[in-house]
Amino acid sequence: MRGGSSLKGRPAALSYLHPRKRGSPIWIVEIFNYLTILASSWRTDGSTHLYSDFLTFRLDQTSALLMDRANAVYRERWDLDVRAMRVLRIIRAEPGITPKAVSQRALIEKTLLSKTLGELESRGLIGRGTHAQDRRSVVLRVTPEGAKVANASEKAGSKLESELAAVLTDHERKTLDQLLAKLAQSLIEGV
Repeated sequence: MRGGSSLKGRPAALSYLHPRKRGSPIWIVEIFNYLTILASSWRTDGSTHLYSDFLTFRLDQTSALLMDRANAVYRERWDLDVRAMRVLRIIRAEPGITPKAVSQRALIEKTLLSKTLGELESRGLIGRGTHAQDRRSVVLRVTPEGAKVANASEKAGSKLESELAAVLTDHERKTLDQLLAKLAQSLIEGV
């Protein structure tokens, strides 16, 4: 570890910077904590442990930081997380969608989706109905309140994404989008 250690595994050199001392929003505190834990894995020569060299680790790390930021915004305004908002927007976009289709589109495991659907339904944001052709199947629809939340959260999400991507030039953003699409496509095709 660089600079010795302090409580909770934070490098001592970073402890005085902790944003909680400055009354920062919770997402800044969460990102600071995450980055200081990462910094504690630095070797004395400045390199990191080998796991941090893997693309999957770096993508997961970036995703976690972005999700934490978005969760802070969505929870503060609607008391919902990114996953719930994603599910709500999918249901709004495809009225009458089945839970199985939502699970596939949102990349959410069935048990977790069931919990998310229950939360959205208990808050009056979605409703369940019977499938017209298959009475055994359930279909999902947003309520008028759910549509309002989905629309407003989509606007907030777009604004948040623009703020987060502001560190990239237009060219870098397009390149990132192309590279991510290429990686995803190769994984889908099994290349």
